[in-house]
Amino acid sequence: MPHSEPLIETVVANTAAIYVSLQELNMPVWLRLDLTMAQFRALVVVSRYSGITVGELGGQLSIGQSTASILADHLVCRGLVARVEDPADRRRALLSLTPAGETLLGELRHGNGQILKEWLAELTDIDLEGLARGLGALAHSARPPAPGAETAIKEAIT
Repeated sequence: MPHSEPLIETVVANTAAIYVSLQELNMPVWLRLDLTMAQFRALVVVSRYSGITVGELGGQLSIGQSTASILADHLVCRGLVARVEDPADRRRALLSLTPAGETLLGELRHGNGQILKEWLAELTDIDLEGLARGLGALAHSARPPAPGAETAIKEAIT
């Protein structure tokens, strides 16, 4: 079935409007956040890849290992990240969130979730069912390919 370009544009515009509203409502929380953007990005990476090494952190952020180490040190000093010795290699340190780091990121995420729940509660059951069905389909399309699937797809094409 061909897609309706105007309908796609409407969905994109409405999604952008929702993001802008969420950002505006969360602005006070973000402004109280006493982290540099680099520190925040590092915190998010450590959250996503618990047990990451400093070198891997640098790779994820596209920065050098020494810069990643300085970022990690700042987060450790603030009590947001723990640096522990790698049991497999004592020369390496592994990074993970502390309870304080988990709490901070949880509060930032919770704000968006709470606001969305309030907005969704205002919808009719019919609109909510349609939105749930549409977002479910979009979530299915947005799933990243399984590991190795990209190679299999390339091999199938060539």
